[in-house]
Amino acid sequence: MTTSARRLISDSAVYGLGGVANQALAVILVPIYANVLGIENFGLMALVNTTLSLATMIVTLALPQAFFRSYLMEHDDEPGRSHVLSTALGLRLLVSVIGLGLLLAIAFPLTRLLFGETSQLPTILAIGPIVFCDTLNLVPLSFFRAERQPAVYAALSFSRAVLGSLMIILFVVGFRLGVFGVVLGGLTAAAAVALAGIALLWRAGRLHVAVDPPLARGMFTFALPLVPAAIAGWTLNLSDRYLVGAFQGHAAVGVYAAGYTIGLVVNALVVAPFTLAWAATFWEISKGPRAPETYARVMAGFVVAAAFVALLLSAVATDGLRLLFQPGFEAGRFVVPFSAFAYVLYGVYTIGATGINIVGRTGMLPITTGLAAAANLALNLALIPWLGYLGAAVATLLSYGTLALSTTLVSQRYYPVPWQWWRMAGAMGLAGSLAAAALLGPDHLGWRAACVLAYPIMAFALGLAGRGDLFALLGGLRRGGTS
Repeated sequence: MTTSARRLISDSAVYGLGGVANQALAVILVPIYANVLGIENFGLMALVNTTLSLATMIVTLALPQAFFRSYLMEHDDEPGRSHVLSTALGLRLLVSVIGLGLLLAIAFPLTRLLFGETSQLPTILAIGPIVFCDTLNLVPLSFFRAERQPAVYAALSFSRAVLGSLMIILFVVGFRLGVFGVVLGGLTAAAAVALAGIALLWRAGRLHVAVDPPLARGMFTFALPLVPAAIAGWTLNLSDRYLVGAFQGHAAVGVYAAGYTIGLVVNALVVAPFTLAWAATFWEISKGPRAPETYARVMAGFVVAAAFVALLLSAVATDGLRLLFQPGFEAGRFVVPFSAFAYVLYGVYTIGATGINIVGRTGMLPITTGLAAAANLALNLALIPWLGYLGAAVATLLSYGTLALSTTLVSQRYYPVPWQWWRMAGAMGLAGSLAAAALLGPDHLGWRAACVLAYPIMAFALGLAGRGDLFALLGGLRRGGTS
């Protein structure tokens, strides 16, 4: 593998440190939140975080992507790039201030809509300032990433994750402020890290605010079409919390959110690190004459390995929930497999979209993402009244399957790859069946361990797993990039 490829992988891993840290800390802290807040308040917290995520996404307006395009592609001299940064900071301030005003203005009716009363109004009011600080911090984060300073970028991202977690523990566990303590801790961390980011820009001599109307129009023109795709992704990931709350109440949201978050371990430990490296390496692989075969091998190896992790998590979730959570959360163990295997399918989507990226047909991705989001919404409306929060879990798995399959098939039209469909389907089917057996069979740790251990034995016996699968990304990718 070339030096540039190694640097791309290394930088991508560092850039993703904050995101992975956020996910890992979210999983680690769930038992603390759940046991201190209780099922009802934990459900309220899930709804607040879902709303915060949507508000942040909308106020962001995909301006970081527009900044990268203008800064890295359209300008290669120092004065031009400084002008882009100044305009980006000016736009960011303008949009974030408007977003803050709108979020404060709708806080009262939004509180009534979400909770049916106004006791949580201070909690909802805090969302606006958090969004303001986090979106403002996107400017220094984008600048340091564009300037290939991953250590500074990771320091800011990681500080936001760690400081936010510590502050939330202080306010929720120490001061017993409940759900308001969650947003207060998040606000404290967001404000501190935003100030640090601005200070770093000032120290670098880049803290200048200006708005160039033609440049601003160009950035908006590029960014705004990306917002619907981002909202579709949010719909796919988080919107079901609202529907579970509407049909079953906040306690059901708490149980569902606990099980779903545990399923995120697959994403934090396997999918997210893999996709960070993959985003850099697949371009290097594309230069080799046997790139499609390498892509197929990586996909098969990924599914075999990730499905095993999803099975392991599904099996240990029962004992983990009993050990770490209050008894009322135990039913969330039935949600874990759906969440875990859904994120395996997200990894399949990431690899399946490779051909679309290579041929430059990225305009197809909002279509497949929108299709999956529409399927998720329709399935939730159909299944939640019937199956409760388990209907939301089923809808999540099916909609991620829709995303993975539709994207891979569309990509196949533009860049054919000899995908090993039988191995992928076989590995998912085997792991899923064993996960079901672990959950629904004898309630004994030995039985669940046997179900986990059966997977590698059966996978090798059925020809689903091969000796080279675990080395596909390291060895196979090196050959794909240099052959």
